[in-house]
Amino acid sequence: MIPDWLTPQLQLRLSALGFAQIINWGVLYYTLALIGPHIVAETGWSNAFVYSGFAVATLVTGLFSPLSGSRIDRFGGLPVMLIGTVMGAIGMLVLSTAKDGVTYMVAWAIIGASMSACLYDSAFASIAQFAGEKTRKSISLITLIAGFASTVIWPATSALLQFMDWRGICVIDASLILFGSAPLIFIALKGAHKKSDKVKHNDDDRTGTPQALMAPLIPRERFTSAMMLFSIVLAALGFVANALSVHVITLFQTLHIDLASAILAGSLIGPAQVGARIIELAYGRRLSAVGLGMIPVILMPLAFVIPLVMTAGPIVAVGFGLVYGAANGLATISRGVVPYALFGSDGYGRRLGLVAAPALMVKAAAPAVFGAILASFGPSPAILFILGISLLATFAMAALFRLSKQSV
Repeated sequence: MIPDWLTPQLQLRLSALGFAQIINWGVLYYTLALIGPHIVAETGWSNAFVYSGFAVATLVTGLFSPLSGSRIDRFGGLPVMLIGTVMGAIGMLVLSTAKDGVTYMVAWAIIGASMSACLYDSAFASIAQFAGEKTRKSISLITLIAGFASTVIWPATSALLQFMDWRGICVIDASLILFGSAPLIFIALKGAHKKSDKVKHNDDDRTGTPQALMAPLIPRERFTSAMMLFSIVLAALGFVANALSVHVITLFQTLHIDLASAILAGSLIGPAQVGARIIELAYGRRLSAVGLGMIPVILMPLAFVIPLVMTAGPIVAVGFGLVYGAANGLATISRGVVPYALFGSDGYGRRLGLVAAPALMVKAAAPAVFGAILASFGPSPAILFILGISLLATFAMAALFRLSKQSV
């Protein structure tokens, strides 16, 4: 059943953009997990070198995110996201030809620049230009659709690897982005950017295009403080997410949880993310945007308390996977809707890029830092460390919540 707020035009835009996000996330973000071992086997490069390519991409994404956001504010999401998508295809093609380390890293730098312009932050900024008062629900729906990226791409890539090498996979991925994602982005964002700052807000149900800007929740003199606090939130949550994306199985095994239970914990993260997003989409209107942002920063530390206070076993793995996955799912939504509520739609893309940039740079180093702590000090100190990082997000978000309340 289609919700009342989802008009036909808005449904078309969000569906097209959502499926484009599945392709872009699947190809640019998730593919390396499966082709990485094949790259190592063929080239003889070390694991550390091969996977550091993604760290380079993440750093470049952080550097380019403010620029991509400001270009969306000025020119709309269509040209920026199309250029980013085409760059992603070029990056995958360059990657397919890489026979030396320099070309390999250049490919990942191109991919990183493309990700700054064609993944969530750019999609959120683009949505704000056509969804108006429906922006929050629209962002929730996009994250729900795109949450299936790994579910789609990993099995497809695994099947294709039975018939071709990793270079062939990169060529297919480039074609998928160019001939699949790019047309979908064109359908989603054509005519979506309207400069109408001085017109009273009124959503047009026929076009789904907003007629004016959304007012900020806080006064402009508090923007800098709020942006700094939310940057800390995103950086802390990003560090945790990237560290665990690589080390979650190893972490549980070092806690003497059997491999099957460790894999179960990892496999539950994805469904928990999607489940949390469905609940938010259905009932989230009862919370303010900043109130929604408090939920993942409370759930995240709770997830790490579970293995610290409970006896290692399958129940711990299941509990962790569900709580951590729900926190991650809601964190993605709050990443888009909290800045929109706090700062309004004027300059939203640039501000979203600015608050996301430090998080992206921190995420690049997270797997290496957490892996070193886990190897040097063992699982309990490593969990305490990651718990401390997640609590940093909690305190920063609580301060942001108080700041927003003082402005009411």
